[in-house]
Amino acid sequence: MSLLGGVGTYSRFAWGLRAFFGERVTAEHGRDVLLRRQQDRNANFLALMKVAVFDRPSSPYGPLLRMAGCEFGDFSSSVLSIGIEPTLQKLQSEGVYVTNDEFKCKQPIVRGAVVVECREEDFNNPFLTSGIQARTGGSRSRGTTTTISLERADYVAHCQAVALSAHGLSERPTLLWMPALPSAAGLVLMLQLGKLRTPPKAWFSPVASSAVKPSFSKRMATLYLVHASRVIGVRIPAPEYVGTERAGDVVRCLETILEEGRGCVIWCTPSSAVAASRAAVAAGTRLDGVTFISGSEPLTPAKARQIRSAGANVVNLYASTDVGTIGYGCAGATTACDDIHILEGSQAVIQHERITPFGGGVVKSLLFSSLYDRAAKILLNVESGDYGVLERRECGCLFGELGFRQHLHTIRSFDKLTGQGMTFVGTDMVRIIEEALPERLGGVSTDYQMVEREDAEGQTRMELFISPDVGAVDEMLAVDLVLTALSQGSDTNRMMAAVWRERRVLKVRRERPQLTSGGKLLSLHIERKM
Repeated sequence: MSLLGGVGTYSRFAWGLRAFFGERVTAEHGRDVLLRRQQDRNANFLALMKVAVFDRPSSPYGPLLRMAGCEFGDFSSSVLSIGIEPTLQKLQSEGVYVTNDEFKCKQPIVRGAVVVECREEDFNNPFLTSGIQARTGGSRSRGTTTTISLERADYVAHCQAVALSAHGLSERPTLLWMPALPSAAGLVLMLQLGKLRTPPKAWFSPVASSAVKPSFSKRMATLYLVHASRVIGVRIPAPEYVGTERAGDVVRCLETILEEGRGCVIWCTPSSAVAASRAAVAAGTRLDGVTFISGSEPLTPAKARQIRSAGANVVNLYASTDVGTIGYGCAGATTACDDIHILEGSQAVIQHERITPFGGGVVKSLLFSSLYDRAAKILLNVESGDYGVLERRECGCLFGELGFRQHLHTIRSFDKLTGQGMTFVGTDMVRIIEEALPERLGGVSTDYQMVEREDAEGQTRMELFISPDVGAVDEMLAVDLVLTALSQGSDTNRMMAAVWRERRVLKVRRERPQLTSGGKLLSLHIERKM
Protein backbone atom coordinates (compact mmCIF):
# COMPACT_ATOMS: atom_id res chain seq x y z
CA MET A 1 0.00 0.00 0.00
CA SER A 2 1.37 3.44 -0.97
CA LEU A 3 1.72 6.21 1.60
CA LEU A 4 -1.07 8.27 0.03
CA GLY A 5 -3.28 5.20 -0.31
CA GLY A 6 -2.65 4.34 3.31
CA VAL A 7 -3.54 7.84 4.47
CA GLY A 8 -6.78 7.70 2.50
CA THR A 9 -7.71 4.29 3.87
CA TYR A 10 -7.08 5.23 7.48
CA SER A 11 -8.81 8.57 7.08
CA ARG A 12 -11.95 6.81 5.84
CA PHE A 13 -11.63 4.24 8.62
CA ALA A 14 -11.26 6.96 11.26
CA TRP A 15 -14.27 8.81 9.82
CA GLY A 16 -16.32 5.62 10.03
CA LEU A 17 -15.42 5.25 13.71
CA ARG A 18 -17.76 8.10 14.64
CA ALA A 19 -20.79 6.23 13.34
CA PHE A 20 -19.44 2.91 14.65
CA PHE A 21 -19.11 4.19 18.23
CA GLY A 22 -22.29 6.25 17.97
CA GLU A 23 -24.60 3.72 19.63
CA ARG A 24 -23.61 1.48 22.52
CA VAL A 25 -24.35 -2.24 22.07
CA THR A 26 -26.23 -3.96 24.89
CA ALA A 27 -27.11 -7.60 25.56
CA GLU A 28 -30.72 -6.84 24.56
CA HIS A 29 -29.56 -5.50 21.19
CA GLY A 30 -27.35 -8.56 20.80
CA ARG A 31 -30.20 -11.00 21.45
CA ASP A 32 -32.34 -9.29 18.81
CA VAL A 33 -29.57 -9.45 16.21
CA LEU A 34 -28.75 -13.10 16.88
CA LEU A 35 -32.40 -14.15 16.78
CA ARG A 36 -32.92 -12.42 13.42
CA ARG A 37 -29.86 -14.06 11.90
CA GLN A 38 -30.95 -17.45 13.19
CA GLN A 39 -34.45 -17.02 11.76
CA ASP A 40 -33.13 -15.78 8.38
CA ARG A 41 -30.35 -18.36 8.16
CA ASN A 42 -31.41 -20.10 4.94
CA ALA A 43 -32.25 -16.86 3.15
CA ASN A 44 -28.95 -15.21 4.15
CA PHE A 45 -26.92 -18.22 3.03
CA LEU A 46 -28.62 -18.52 -0.35
CA ALA A 47 -28.37 -14.80 -1.05
CA LEU A 48 -24.65 -14.74 -0.27
CA MET A 49 -23.82 -17.89 -2.24
CA LYS A 50 -25.72 -16.63 -5.29
CA VAL A 51 -23.89 -13.31 -5.61
CA ALA A 52 -20.48 -14.34 -4.23
CA VAL A 53 -20.16 -17.80 -5.79
CA PHE A 54 -22.70 -18.78 -8.47
CA ASP A 55 -22.91 -15.36 -10.18
CA ARG A 56 -19.18 -14.64 -9.83
CA PRO A 57 -17.10 -16.12 -12.69
CA SER A 58 -13.81 -15.72 -10.77
CA SER A 59 -15.00 -17.73 -7.76
CA PRO A 60 -12.65 -20.68 -7.11
CA TYR A 61 -15.69 -22.75 -6.14
CA GLY A 62 -17.29 -22.47 -9.60
CA PRO A 63 -15.31 -25.30 -11.28
CA LEU A 64 -15.99 -27.59 -8.31
CA LEU A 65 -19.73 -26.94 -8.41
CA ARG A 66 -19.85 -27.50 -12.17
CA MET A 67 -17.93 -30.75 -11.68
CA ALA A 68 -20.63 -31.83 -9.21
CA GLY A 69 -23.36 -30.76 -11.67
CA CYS A 70 -24.74 -28.27 -9.14
CA GLU A 71 -26.38 -25.10 -10.44
CA PHE A 72 -27.92 -22.49 -8.17
CA GLY A 73 -31.44 -23.89 -8.66
CA ASP A 74 -30.26 -27.30 -7.46
CA PHE A 75 -28.38 -25.72 -4.58
CA SER A 76 -31.36 -23.62 -3.47
CA SER A 77 -33.81 -26.52 -3.68
CA SER A 78 -31.52 -28.69 -1.58
CA VAL A 79 -31.03 -26.06 1.14
CA LEU A 80 -34.77 -25.40 1.39
CA SER A 81 -35.70 -29.09 1.44
CA ILE A 82 -33.03 -30.80 3.57
CA GLY A 83 -31.17 -27.89 5.17
CA ILE A 84 -27.81 -26.13 4.94
CA GLU A 85 -25.57 -28.68 6.65
CA PRO A 86 -26.95 -31.76 4.83
CA THR A 87 -26.51 -29.91 1.53
CA LEU A 88 -22.92 -29.04 2.39
CA GLN A 89 -22.24 -32.61 3.47
CA LYS A 90 -23.55 -33.91 0.13
CA LEU A 91 -21.42 -31.42 -1.81
CA GLN A 92 -18.34 -32.40 0.18
CA SER A 93 -18.87 -36.04 -0.73
CA GLU A 94 -18.96 -34.95 -4.40
CA GLY A 95 -15.62 -33.12 -4.17
CA VAL A 96 -16.86 -29.60 -3.42
CA TYR A 97 -14.51 -28.60 -0.62
CA VAL A 98 -11.16 -26.86 -0.17
CA THR A 99 -8.37 -28.20 2.03
CA ASN A 100 -6.33 -25.97 4.28
CA ASP A 101 -3.28 -26.14 2.00
CA GLU A 102 -5.45 -25.32 -1.04
CA PHE A 103 -7.05 -22.38 0.76
CA LYS A 104 -3.60 -21.07 1.73
CA CYS A 105 -2.64 -21.43 -1.97
CA LYS A 106 0.21 -23.77 -1.12
CA GLN A 107 -1.07 -26.17 -3.79
CA PRO A 108 -3.75 -26.09 -6.52
CA ILE A 109 -7.22 -27.55 -5.99
CA VAL A 110 -7.23 -30.93 -7.75
CA ARG A 111 -10.37 -33.08 -8.04
CA GLY A 112 -9.87 -35.72 -10.71
CA ALA A 113 -9.45 -33.93 -14.01
CA VAL A 114 -10.45 -30.57 -12.51
CA VAL A 115 -7.51 -28.35 -11.52
CA VAL A 116 -8.08 -24.88 -10.05
CA GLU A 117 -5.08 -22.58 -9.60
CA CYS A 118 -5.97 -20.01 -6.95
CA ARG A 119 -4.58 -16.77 -5.68
CA GLU A 120 -5.03 -15.66 -2.11
CA GLU A 121 -7.32 -12.80 -3.12
CA ASP A 122 -9.69 -15.17 -4.97
CA PHE A 123 -11.23 -16.10 -1.61
CA ASN A 124 -11.68 -12.50 -0.48
CA ASN A 125 -15.17 -11.13 0.04
CA PRO A 126 -15.70 -8.91 -3.04
CA PHE A 127 -18.28 -6.82 -1.21
CA LEU A 128 -15.88 -5.43 1.39
CA THR A 129 -14.91 -2.14 -0.16
CA SER A 130 -12.98 -0.56 2.71
CA GLY A 131 -11.13 -1.45 5.86
CA ILE A 132 -7.69 -2.06 7.31
CA GLN A 133 -5.58 -4.93 6.03
CA ALA A 134 -4.29 -7.51 8.51
CA ARG A 135 -2.75 -10.96 8.30
CA THR A 136 -3.47 -14.19 10.10
CA GLY A 137 -1.04 -15.23 12.82
CA GLY A 138 0.64 -17.69 10.47
CA SER A 139 0.85 -20.68 12.79
CA ARG A 140 0.40 -22.96 9.76
CA SER A 141 1.73 -20.76 6.97
CA ARG A 142 2.83 -17.22 6.27
CA GLY A 143 -0.70 -16.10 6.96
CA THR A 144 -3.34 -14.68 4.67
CA THR A 145 -4.44 -11.09 4.24
CA THR A 146 -7.91 -10.10 5.42
CA THR A 147 -9.85 -6.86 5.72
CA ILE A 148 -10.92 -5.53 9.12
CA SER A 149 -14.46 -4.27 8.56
CA LEU A 150 -16.29 -1.95 10.96
CA GLU A 151 -19.60 -3.54 9.93
CA ARG A 152 -18.30 -6.96 10.89
CA ALA A 153 -16.85 -5.62 14.15
CA ASP A 154 -20.29 -4.17 14.95
CA TYR A 155 -21.97 -7.54 14.39
CA VAL A 156 -19.44 -9.42 16.50
CA ALA A 157 -19.82 -6.82 19.28
CA HIS A 158 -23.50 -7.81 19.43
CA CYS A 159 -22.49 -11.49 19.71
CA GLN A 160 -19.96 -10.56 22.37
CA ALA A 161 -22.59 -8.72 24.39
CA VAL A 162 -24.71 -11.87 24.52
CA ALA A 163 -21.71 -14.00 25.52
CA LEU A 164 -20.76 -11.65 28.35
CA SER A 165 -24.37 -11.55 29.55
CA ALA A 166 -24.59 -15.36 29.49
CA HIS A 167 -21.59 -15.58 31.82
CA GLY A 168 -22.68 -12.69 34.06
CA LEU A 169 -19.77 -10.51 32.92
CA SER A 170 -21.56 -7.50 31.37
CA GLU A 171 -20.00 -4.09 32.11
CA ARG A 172 -17.07 -5.50 34.07
CA PRO A 173 -13.71 -3.72 33.76
CA THR A 174 -11.52 -5.22 31.04
CA LEU A 175 -7.86 -5.73 30.17
CA LEU A 176 -6.48 -6.69 26.76
CA TRP A 177 -3.32 -8.80 26.43
CA MET A 178 -3.22 -9.41 22.68
CA PRO A 179 -0.86 -8.24 19.91
CA ALA A 180 -1.28 -5.15 17.77
CA LEU A 181 -1.09 -5.10 13.97
CA PRO A 182 -0.05 -6.89 11.79
CA SER A 183 -2.07 -9.39 13.85
CA ALA A 184 -5.73 -8.45 13.74
CA ALA A 185 -6.60 -9.94 17.14
CA GLY A 186 -5.91 -6.99 19.41
CA LEU A 187 -7.29 -4.25 17.18
CA VAL A 188 -10.54 -6.07 16.44
CA LEU A 189 -11.17 -6.82 20.13
CA MET A 190 -10.40 -3.21 20.96
CA LEU A 191 -13.06 -2.04 18.51
CA GLN A 192 -15.64 -4.43 19.93
CA LEU A 193 -14.92 -3.53 23.55
CA GLY A 194 -15.17 0.15 22.67
CA LYS A 195 -18.55 -0.52 21.06
CA LEU A 196 -19.67 -2.14 24.34
CA ARG A 197 -18.40 0.94 26.24
CA THR A 198 -15.97 -1.23 28.20
CA PRO A 199 -12.65 -0.19 26.62
CA PRO A 200 -9.71 -1.89 28.35
CA LYS A 201 -7.95 -0.22 31.24
CA ALA A 202 -4.73 -1.19 29.47
CA TRP A 203 -3.66 -2.86 26.24
CA PHE A 204 -0.67 -5.17 26.75
CA SER A 205 0.93 -6.71 23.69
CA PRO A 206 2.81 -9.99 24.24
CA VAL A 207 4.78 -9.39 21.04
CA ALA A 208 7.25 -6.50 20.84
CA SER A 209 6.99 -4.25 17.80
CA SER A 210 10.77 -4.51 17.41
CA ALA A 211 10.46 -8.28 16.98
CA VAL A 212 7.69 -8.15 14.37
CA LYS A 213 8.86 -4.97 12.59
CA PRO A 214 5.38 -3.98 11.33
CA SER A 215 5.17 -1.82 8.23
CA PHE A 216 4.65 1.91 8.47
CA SER A 217 1.02 1.46 7.36
CA LYS A 218 0.34 -1.01 10.21
CA ARG A 219 1.86 1.32 12.81
CA MET A 220 -0.21 4.17 11.36
CA ALA A 221 -3.40 2.09 11.58
CA THR A 222 -2.93 1.40 15.29
CA LEU A 223 -2.17 5.04 16.06
CA TYR A 224 -5.17 6.16 14.01
CA LEU A 225 -7.50 3.90 15.95
CA VAL A 226 -6.19 5.04 19.33
CA HIS A 227 -6.20 8.78 18.67
CA ALA A 228 -9.32 8.99 16.48
CA SER A 229 -11.30 7.06 19.09
CA ARG A 230 -10.17 9.43 21.81
CA VAL A 231 -11.31 12.41 19.76
CA ILE A 232 -14.74 10.78 19.44
CA GLY A 233 -14.87 10.20 23.19
CA VAL A 234 -13.99 6.51 23.52
CA ARG A 235 -10.72 6.28 25.44
CA ILE A 236 -8.74 3.44 23.88
CA PRO A 237 -5.27 2.78 25.33
CA ALA A 238 -2.17 2.50 23.18
CA PRO A 239 -0.52 -0.94 23.16
CA GLU A 240 2.36 -1.50 25.58
CA TYR A 241 4.76 -4.41 25.23
CA VAL A 242 4.43 -6.85 28.14
CA GLY A 243 5.77 -10.32 27.39
CA THR A 244 4.76 -13.38 29.37
CA GLU A 245 8.04 -13.12 31.30
CA ARG A 246 6.53 -9.92 32.77
CA ALA A 247 3.27 -11.58 33.78
CA GLY A 248 3.77 -10.16 37.25
CA ASP A 249 3.09 -6.68 35.83
CA VAL A 250 -0.26 -7.91 34.53
CA VAL A 251 -1.09 -9.41 37.94
CA ARG A 252 -0.33 -6.11 39.66
CA CYS A 253 -2.62 -4.33 37.19
CA LEU A 254 -5.34 -6.90 37.94
CA GLU A 255 -4.91 -6.34 41.68
CA THR A 256 -5.53 -2.63 41.23
CA ILE A 257 -8.67 -3.25 39.17
CA LEU A 258 -9.98 -5.87 41.63
CA GLU A 259 -9.84 -3.30 44.41
CA GLU A 260 -12.88 -1.67 42.76
CA GLY A 261 -14.88 -4.77 43.72
CA ARG A 262 -16.33 -5.38 40.24
CA GLY A 263 -14.07 -8.18 39.05
CA CYS A 264 -12.24 -8.05 35.72
CA VAL A 265 -12.37 -9.67 32.29
CA ILE A 266 -9.04 -10.12 30.56
CA TRP A 267 -8.84 -11.09 26.89
CA CYS A 268 -5.70 -13.06 26.05
CA THR A 269 -4.38 -16.41 24.84
CA PRO A 270 -4.56 -19.47 27.11
CA SER A 271 -0.76 -19.44 27.45
CA SER A 272 -0.82 -15.83 28.63
CA ALA A 273 -3.58 -16.71 31.10
CA VAL A 274 -1.42 -19.54 32.44
CA ALA A 275 1.54 -17.15 32.79
CA ALA A 276 -0.57 -14.66 34.76
CA SER A 277 -2.05 -17.39 36.96
CA ARG A 278 1.37 -18.80 37.65
CA ALA A 279 2.73 -15.36 38.56
CA ALA A 280 -0.24 -14.78 40.86
CA VAL A 281 0.30 -18.08 42.68
CA ALA A 282 4.02 -17.30 43.07
CA ALA A 283 3.16 -13.89 44.55
CA GLY A 284 0.51 -15.33 46.85
CA THR A 285 -2.21 -13.39 45.03
CA ARG A 286 -5.70 -14.79 44.47
CA LEU A 287 -7.43 -13.99 41.17
CA ASP A 288 -10.99 -14.53 42.41
CA GLY A 289 -13.30 -12.38 40.30
CA VAL A 290 -11.02 -12.55 37.25
CA THR A 291 -12.30 -14.23 34.07
CA PHE A 292 -9.90 -14.93 31.23
CA ILE A 293 -11.59 -15.03 27.83
CA SER A 294 -9.01 -16.92 25.86
CA GLY A 295 -8.55 -17.61 22.18
CA SER A 296 -5.98 -18.04 19.37
CA GLU A 297 -4.72 -21.33 20.87
CA PRO A 298 -6.39 -24.52 22.08
CA LEU A 299 -7.74 -24.26 25.63
CA THR A 300 -6.64 -27.65 26.94
CA PRO A 301 -7.59 -29.28 30.27
CA ALA A 302 -4.05 -28.75 31.58
CA LYS A 303 -4.18 -25.01 30.88
CA ALA A 304 -7.68 -24.70 32.34
CA ARG A 305 -6.55 -26.40 35.57
CA GLN A 306 -3.55 -24.10 35.89
CA ILE A 307 -5.70 -20.99 35.37
CA ARG A 308 -8.30 -22.10 37.91
CA SER A 309 -5.62 -22.94 40.49
CA ALA A 310 -5.18 -19.17 40.99
CA GLY A 311 -8.92 -18.66 41.62
CA ALA A 312 -9.68 -17.32 38.14
CA ASN A 313 -12.28 -18.56 35.66
CA VAL A 314 -11.69 -19.13 31.94
CA VAL A 315 -14.09 -18.95 28.97
CA ASN A 316 -13.14 -20.20 25.52
CA LEU A 317 -13.34 -17.99 22.43
CA TYR A 318 -12.94 -19.82 19.12
CA ALA A 319 -12.13 -17.55 16.20
CA SER A 320 -9.84 -17.18 13.23
CA THR A 321 -9.03 -14.26 10.99
CA ASP A 322 -10.21 -16.21 7.93
CA VAL A 323 -13.48 -17.57 9.33
CA GLY A 324 -14.27 -14.87 11.91
CA THR A 325 -15.68 -15.40 15.38
CA ILE A 326 -16.86 -19.00 15.36
CA GLY A 327 -18.24 -19.36 18.87
CA TYR A 328 -18.14 -18.46 22.56
CA GLY A 329 -17.82 -20.66 25.61
CA CYS A 330 -21.01 -22.29 26.89
CA ALA A 331 -22.29 -20.94 30.23
CA GLY A 332 -24.48 -23.97 30.95
CA ALA A 333 -23.85 -27.70 31.20
CA THR A 334 -20.51 -28.15 29.45
CA THR A 335 -18.84 -31.29 28.15
CA ALA A 336 -15.25 -29.96 28.12
CA CYS A 337 -13.34 -26.87 29.24
CA ASP A 338 -13.34 -25.48 25.67
CA ASP A 339 -17.03 -26.22 24.94
CA ILE A 340 -18.42 -23.46 22.71
CA HIS A 341 -21.70 -22.56 21.01
CA ILE A 342 -21.30 -22.22 17.23
CA LEU A 343 -22.62 -18.86 16.00
CA GLU A 344 -24.87 -20.55 13.45
CA GLY A 345 -26.08 -17.26 12.00
CA SER A 346 -22.53 -16.46 10.84
CA GLN A 347 -21.27 -19.77 9.48
CA ALA A 348 -22.17 -23.38 8.91
CA VAL A 349 -19.83 -26.13 10.13
CA ILE A 350 -19.65 -29.73 8.97
CA GLN A 351 -17.06 -32.46 9.40
CA HIS A 352 -15.48 -35.09 7.26
CA GLU A 353 -13.04 -37.84 8.06
CA ARG A 354 -9.64 -37.34 6.55
CA ILE A 355 -6.22 -38.86 6.89
CA THR A 356 -3.76 -36.41 8.35
CA PRO A 357 -0.71 -35.68 6.18
CA PHE A 358 1.61 -38.64 5.62
CA GLY A 359 -0.72 -41.13 7.27
CA GLY A 360 -0.43 -39.83 10.83
CA GLY A 361 -4.01 -40.82 11.67
CA VAL A 362 -7.66 -40.14 10.90
CA VAL A 363 -9.48 -37.08 12.26
CA LYS A 364 -12.86 -35.42 11.71
CA SER A 365 -11.78 -32.21 10.04
CA LEU A 366 -13.91 -29.07 10.39
CA LEU A 367 -15.19 -27.42 7.18
CA PHE A 368 -16.63 -23.90 7.28
CA SER A 369 -19.06 -22.05 5.01
CA SER A 370 -19.95 -18.35 5.18
CA LEU A 371 -23.43 -17.07 6.00
CA TYR A 372 -22.53 -13.46 6.75
CA ASP A 373 -22.16 -11.02 3.86
CA ARG A 374 -19.45 -9.02 5.64
CA ALA A 375 -17.21 -12.00 6.35
CA ALA A 376 -13.57 -11.39 5.47
CA LYS A 377 -13.46 -14.47 3.22
CA ILE A 378 -16.13 -16.27 1.21
CA LEU A 379 -15.97 -19.87 2.37
CA LEU A 380 -17.72 -22.93 0.95
CA ASN A 381 -16.68 -26.14 2.71
CA VAL A 382 -13.23 -24.76 3.51
CA GLU A 383 -11.04 -26.77 5.86
CA SER A 384 -9.55 -24.85 8.79
CA GLY A 385 -6.86 -27.33 9.82
CA ASP A 386 -8.75 -28.04 13.04
CA TYR A 387 -10.92 -30.89 14.25
CA GLY A 388 -13.08 -31.48 17.31
CA VAL A 389 -16.27 -32.98 18.69
CA LEU A 390 -19.34 -31.42 17.04
CA GLU A 391 -22.71 -32.13 18.62
CA ARG A 392 -26.20 -30.71 18.98
CA ARG A 393 -27.69 -30.65 22.50
CA GLU A 394 -29.45 -28.62 25.16
CA CYS A 395 -27.33 -26.96 27.84
CA GLY A 396 -29.58 -24.48 29.65
CA CYS A 397 -27.59 -21.30 28.94
CA LEU A 398 -28.64 -18.10 27.15
CA PHE A 399 -27.23 -19.20 23.78
CA GLY A 400 -29.28 -22.38 23.97
CA GLU A 401 -32.41 -20.37 24.78
CA LEU A 402 -31.80 -18.31 21.63
CA GLY A 403 -31.73 -21.48 19.52
CA PHE A 404 -27.96 -21.99 19.25
CA ARG A 405 -27.72 -25.66 20.15
CA GLN A 406 -24.70 -26.70 18.09
CA HIS A 407 -21.70 -27.24 20.37
CA LEU A 408 -18.05 -27.83 19.55
CA HIS A 409 -15.39 -28.94 21.99
CA THR A 410 -11.98 -30.62 22.28
CA ILE A 411 -10.84 -28.40 19.42
CA ARG A 412 -7.35 -29.24 18.20
CA SER A 413 -5.17 -28.83 15.15
CA PHE A 414 -4.11 -31.84 13.11
CA ASP A 415 -0.92 -30.08 12.01
CA LYS A 416 1.92 -32.50 11.63
CA LEU A 417 5.40 -32.71 13.08
CA THR A 418 7.64 -34.54 10.64
CA GLY A 419 11.26 -35.58 11.14
CA GLN A 420 13.20 -38.07 9.01
CA GLY A 421 9.96 -38.88 7.18
CA MET A 422 8.22 -39.88 10.41
CA THR A 423 5.00 -38.00 11.20
CA PHE A 424 3.04 -37.79 14.45
CA VAL A 425 -0.52 -36.53 14.90
CA GLY A 426 -0.46 -33.26 16.84
CA THR A 427 -2.68 -34.44 19.68
CA ASP A 428 -0.18 -37.13 20.76
CA MET A 429 2.56 -34.54 21.08
CA VAL A 430 0.34 -31.97 22.79
CA ARG A 431 -0.59 -34.45 25.51
CA ILE A 432 3.08 -35.21 26.15
CA ILE A 433 4.13 -31.54 26.12
CA GLU A 434 1.31 -30.25 28.32
CA GLU A 435 0.84 -33.12 30.75
CA ALA A 436 3.53 -35.83 30.79
CA LEU A 437 6.60 -33.57 30.82
CA PRO A 438 5.36 -31.11 33.52
CA GLU A 439 4.28 -34.08 35.65
CA ARG A 440 7.73 -35.74 35.49
CA LEU A 441 10.09 -32.78 35.14
CA GLY A 442 8.21 -29.94 36.85
CA GLY A 443 6.94 -26.61 35.61
CA VAL A 444 3.69 -26.05 33.72
CA SER A 445 2.42 -26.71 30.21
CA THR A 446 3.68 -23.40 28.80
CA ASP A 447 7.26 -24.22 29.86
CA TYR A 448 7.56 -26.78 27.05
CA GLN A 449 7.29 -26.61 23.28
CA MET A 450 8.17 -28.88 20.36
CA VAL A 451 9.72 -26.96 17.46
CA GLU A 452 10.22 -28.31 13.96
CA ARG A 453 12.93 -26.54 12.01
CA GLU A 454 15.25 -27.09 9.09
CA ASP A 455 19.00 -27.07 9.77
CA ALA A 456 21.77 -25.65 7.58
CA GLU A 457 21.97 -28.94 5.68
CA GLY A 458 18.25 -28.93 4.90
CA GLN A 459 17.46 -31.70 7.38
CA THR A 460 14.31 -31.43 9.49
CA ARG A 461 15.10 -31.47 13.19
CA MET A 462 12.96 -31.43 16.31
CA GLU A 463 13.89 -29.30 19.27
CA LEU A 464 12.25 -29.64 22.65
CA PHE A 465 12.27 -26.17 24.20
CA ILE A 466 12.33 -26.28 27.99
CA SER A 467 12.07 -22.95 29.81
CA PRO A 468 14.88 -22.09 32.24
CA ASP A 469 12.10 -21.55 34.81
CA VAL A 470 11.80 -25.33 35.17
CA GLY A 471 15.25 -25.51 36.78
CA ALA A 472 17.79 -28.31 36.41
CA VAL A 473 16.66 -31.01 33.96
CA ASP A 474 18.28 -34.24 32.81
CA GLU A 475 18.13 -33.62 29.06
CA MET A 476 18.60 -37.27 28.12
CA LEU A 477 15.71 -38.18 30.41
CA ALA A 478 13.52 -35.50 28.78
CA VAL A 479 14.21 -36.92 25.30
CA ASP A 480 13.57 -40.46 26.52
CA LEU A 481 10.26 -39.44 28.11
CA VAL A 482 9.03 -37.95 24.82
CA LEU A 483 10.10 -40.88 22.63
CA THR A 484 8.81 -43.50 25.07
CA ALA A 485 5.42 -41.77 25.24
CA LEU A 486 5.28 -41.41 21.44
CA SER A 487 5.99 -45.12 20.99
CA GLN A 488 2.84 -46.12 22.89
CA GLY A 489 -0.03 -47.56 20.90
CA SER A 490 0.32 -48.81 17.35
CA ASP A 491 3.23 -50.57 15.66
CA THR A 492 3.55 -47.53 13.43
CA ASN A 493 4.06 -45.28 16.44
CA ARG A 494 6.75 -47.57 17.82
CA MET A 495 8.50 -47.65 14.47
CA MET A 496 8.45 -43.88 14.07
CA ALA A 497 9.70 -43.29 17.63
CA ALA A 498 12.50 -45.80 17.03
CA VAL A 499 13.61 -43.92 13.92
CA TRP A 500 13.63 -40.64 15.82
CA ARG A 501 15.67 -42.23 18.61
CA GLU A 502 18.16 -43.95 16.29
CA ARG A 503 18.76 -40.85 14.16
CA ARG A 504 18.82 -38.49 17.13
CA VAL A 505 16.17 -36.28 15.59
CA LEU A 506 15.13 -34.78 18.93
CA LYS A 507 17.33 -32.36 20.87
CA VAL A 508 16.70 -30.29 24.00
CA ARG A 509 17.06 -26.52 23.96
CA ARG A 510 16.95 -24.60 27.24
CA GLU A 511 15.04 -21.53 26.08
CA ARG A 512 11.60 -20.11 26.62
CA PRO A 513 9.00 -21.36 24.14
CA GLN A 514 8.62 -19.18 21.06
CA LEU A 515 5.63 -17.01 20.18
CA THR A 516 4.34 -16.69 16.64
CA SER A 517 4.19 -13.22 15.08
CA GLY A 518 0.51 -13.17 16.13
CA GLY A 519 1.43 -13.64 19.80
CA LYS A 520 0.39 -17.29 19.97
CA LEU A 521 2.25 -19.85 22.05
CA LEU A 522 1.66 -23.21 20.41
CA SER A 523 2.74 -26.50 21.95
CA LEU A 524 3.75 -27.50 18.41
CA HIS A 525 5.66 -24.80 16.54
CA ILE A 526 6.78 -25.24 12.94
CA GLU A 527 9.40 -22.84 11.68
CA ARG A 528 8.97 -22.24 7.96
CA LYS A 529 11.42 -20.69 5.54
CA MET A 530 10.13 -17.36 4.31
